[in-house]
Amino acid sequence: MKKFVLLLVSVFLIQGASFAKDILQFDFPDKGWHQVESPDKSKYKKCYVPYNQTAQNYTEMLIFYERIVKTPGITAMTLLQKQLGKDKLNYTDIYPEYIKQDFDNSMAIWCSQKHSICTVQRAFQGKKGVVIATYINKMPHYSQNIMTNKVNILGSVKVYDETTKDNATNLIQL
Repeated sequence: MKKFVLLLVSVFLIQGASFAKDILQFDFPDKGWHQVESPDKSKYKKCYVPYNQTAQNYTEMLIFYERIVKTPGITAMTLLQKQLGKDKLNYTDIYPEYIKQDFDNSMAIWCSQKHSICTVQRAFQGKKGVVIATYINKMPHYSQNIMTNKVNILGSVKVYDETTKDNATNLIQL
């Protein structure tokens, strides 16, 4: 009976996360980044790659999506921890390091030398849900300076405030 109740609760938690719509303001690291279809064909993810790269043939990718969380107590940090758990199943040699651990704004980084990939992931509270921003590098240099730059880039993503009258550029509709 206990297992059945736990299974039922976990199903409700999974169903409690659904997709939202918000607007992000983000300045791309270089010119030429363009939107491509998500590699997993998800229509809810906004994916961007640098000039001359595609969704099938990329070395760097930025992914943005948002989840509405209907279950109380599920925070941005909880969703990031869940994603890191999935990543750990796919890349067994990773050891995620939290750069920022805050309930409403968390960031982690991990690298897999076995698969030659590094990722910076950030989850933060949007107006309508939790925004997940991910930077993937398939040809990492394992340099502290390069990864610090990517952390700063993802850290600059913010929810666009429509009440301000400024001429914002690089708006991403989730």
